[in-house]
Amino acid sequence: MEGYKEIQMAELLYTKMKEYVSLDKEDFELLKNFFYSRSLSKGEFVYREGDAVNHAVFVNSGLFRTYIIDEQGTEHILQFALPGWWTGDLGSFISGERTRFYVEALEESEILVISKQSWDELLEKAPFYLDYHRKLLERGLVSIQNRLLQTYSTDAAKKYLNLVEAFPDILHRVPLYMIASYLGMSRETLSRVRSQIVNKK
Repeated sequence: MEGYKEIQMAELLYTKMKEYVSLDKEDFELLKNFFYSRSLSKGEFVYREGDAVNHAVFVNSGLFRTYIIDEQGTEHILQFALPGWWTGDLGSFISGERTRFYVEALEESEILVISKQSWDELLEKAPFYLDYHRKLLERGLVSIQNRLLQTYSTDAAKKYLNLVEAFPDILHRVPLYMIASYLGMSRETLSRVRSQIVNKK
């Protein structure tokens, strides 16, 4: 598999999974047989709009953004993904449809990937993997609901403060125009909000 290598260690994936399900050493060894690792340079894409989504993606190190480009050519960032997060387009991965998303590494990064065939096989062989993703999906749905509520019911300053609280070092790792895109506001609005917050201190 060009660009990929068999993983030797997957402690972060194992650790994150144990937050949801019970695992033992044998489960860890089983996982290692289904995942491969891939290193990406800053600015390299995992997927672009129109690509077939052949792998599910777990962030082992680095930072990623997932975004779309609308008909006017404007980028809209849907997610920043940190180590321990899944990223990509799970809907297209499951359905086989081509993605509308761009998934880009914002730093030197490493991902763990699993093919659709391996994913399905692992779900059959390992009940803990099915249970893990069921619980992860439940948590993800709650997060999406909360973000939608925030989008329509929270003012700009609160959105910004919520982001900083959730990702304390994000401002040191991501350009402000990307922060504005993620928050659904213009760069001018974000600058005004930041100034207002500083002046209140």
